[in-house]
Amino acid sequence: MIQNSRPSLLQPQDVGDSVETLMLHPVIKAFLCGSISGTCSTLLFQPLDLLKTRLQTLQPSDHGSGRVGMLAVLLKVVRTESLLGLWKGMSPSIVRCVPGVGIYFGTLYSLKQYFLRGHPPTALESIMLGVGSRSVAGVCMSPITVIKTRYESGKYGYESICAALRSIYRSEGHRGLFSGLTATLLRDAPFSGIYLMFYNQTKNIVPHGLWTTWLLPRWLPPGPPQSSDGSNGVDSV
Repeated sequence: MIQNSRPSLLQPQDVGDSVETLMLHPVIKAFLCGSISGTCSTLLFQPLDLLKTRLQTLQPSDHGSGRVGMLAVLLKVVRTESLLGLWKGMSPSIVRCVPGVGIYFGTLYSLKQYFLRGHPPTALESIMLGVGSRSVAGVCMSPITVIKTRYESGKYGYESICAALRSIYRSEGHRGLFSGLTATLLRDAPFSGIYLMFYNQTKNIVPHGLWTTWLLPRWLPPGPPQSSDGSNGVDSV
């Protein structure tokens, strides 16, 4: 009698190991960490982003000939839309920031592994890495960026993100979903390149252990008694 003893494709232990290996992959970790940091920054600074958009889209007829500052716009939003109105457009901001920052860090890690092969980047390489990573993220998230800006302007009555995507595509075509992309890339890509260049160069210039020397006396509790060689235990840190 022949028994059908064909093993299952994946044992439960194999599935768990595969998931653990996937979660430990550096690209996945970079994506998740970037997404979490993007969520936190969006929650904190969404009111300032909304005020910036309102100031940039303010029409002369809305305030006459006088100049309107950020405080006046802030008070108007709170008075007419309540305090929660400062977080208007939060949904598209989260939808844009969470995958957007994750795509940026994931692309940055992939480019570093592919082109640098483990050696530290030079100043020019850092600029190119930042520009390339931000450009990829900017192109991918451009439709959500357009919706986010229109939500924050307060001049569009979109019911949801999906409804906004359908409305823009029907009335303006695919060009409407990528409107302002050139200006966005001209702003964000050089910024990311310069930021990454200064970050890497500063990290290389500052001697190793310098921050520990400055911060240990201030933030750590008293250490062990002084060693016989006079090092006070600093060498063991």
